[in-house]
Amino acid sequence: MIGLSTVASTEGLIIGILCGLVPLLAGIYYRQWQAGIGGFIACVMSGFACGFLGGIPMILLTYAVLISKVYVNRQDPFTSLASLDEVNFEETQNELFMRRMANLGNTIRSGTSALIRNKAGFLGFLGIMFFVIVTVFGPLFIEYEGTARLDRRQPGARSLLAPPSYEHPLGLDWQGRDVLSHMVHGGQKLIVTSILAGLFATVIAVVVGSLAALLGGIVDQIFSAIANFILTVPTFRLLLVLATIVKFDSNLALALLFGVLNWPTLMRAIRAQVLSLRERDYVEVAFALDLGLWHVITREVLPNMISYIAVNFIFTIRVAMYSIVGLVFLGLVPLQEPDWGVMIFLGRQQGVLFNPTASGMLLSPIVAIALFQLSLVMFTRSLEEVFNPRLRSGL
Repeated sequence: MIGLSTVASTEGLIIGILCGLVPLLAGIYYRQWQAGIGGFIACVMSGFACGFLGGIPMILLTYAVLISKVYVNRQDPFTSLASLDEVNFEETQNELFMRRMANLGNTIRSGTSALIRNKAGFLGFLGIMFFVIVTVFGPLFIEYEGTARLDRRQPGARSLLAPPSYEHPLGLDWQGRDVLSHMVHGGQKLIVTSILAGLFATVIAVVVGSLAALLGGIVDQIFSAIANFILTVPTFRLLLVLATIVKFDSNLALALLFGVLNWPTLMRAIRAQVLSLRERDYVEVAFALDLGLWHVITREVLPNMISYIAVNFIFTIRVAMYSIVGLVFLGLVPLQEPDWGVMIFLGRQQGVLFNPTASGMLLSPIVAIALFQLSLVMFTRSLEEVFNPRLRSGL
């Protein structure tokens, strides 16, 4: 679909340029040249990579950062340098919007500073960005080789497998195709599916755990019983059984199934956290003022658990990736190239384990998956400081 892909394209570049004009013009208007140009570049790159999916959210983030640098709260006599008689505590809709954007921008700037100061976390972030750049922008420079290349058979060779060379840095696979092209084109599907699976599992766990703790009674008993039942079932073994019955021909369906089967552990932890937070004075005041369940969950409870949820979201992505690769390795899902898991499956099937000169076909996806997992684990070291203002101030 135009503007909604996750691969760099010409349409995405146009969308990115149009989105980048918003922070650029705002930077010119507020005389914040550096923030405006930086926002323009960020929007162009995000739009180029993901179209509207990347460009529109980046408009919001870059504009918030820019506003945070110029915003002055006129209701605060200390920051506005106004006397108490000149302060007007009535806030218009525009002033409310600007204040919230400035708060978001300050959060982004302080979080970015915390991310950079934590060396291990920042290194993990760079690793994640490396894989994102390779899988999104790499296809623009490296063409995918999907058909067999019999013309690459070396004289006297028994197969098309070949070791790394200057022309083919990672070697050739069993059909004479460039392994590097499969690495560049095959990572996105696995990464996106794993992220969706982690997102589904985390959202279900947060919603169910919060409702169970805040509502209590029969609702808590029902959700807890369902979670306990799912926890007694070995998840990966259940996936193996389902794979023999159901055809997993949709990555979205596979991610959703994984999310449905992997939310109980986090749900129980969220429930325990919310039960503790429910006894806090500010939560009891919110209930006393009848602010509503949605307000209590989103404004009083979740902000105090966001770092814990983010870290668990990262670890859920790791588990999902291993499970998906395991299903592909066992041949229980449709083998659709290009895919890192399919490369491992075909490498084992074609006997690459017993051919040292062709190890690149098997080792390349394994090393890539391991490095991506390592980057995720290292990145979690920064998340606690990014989302926790008290830890941030102690850096």
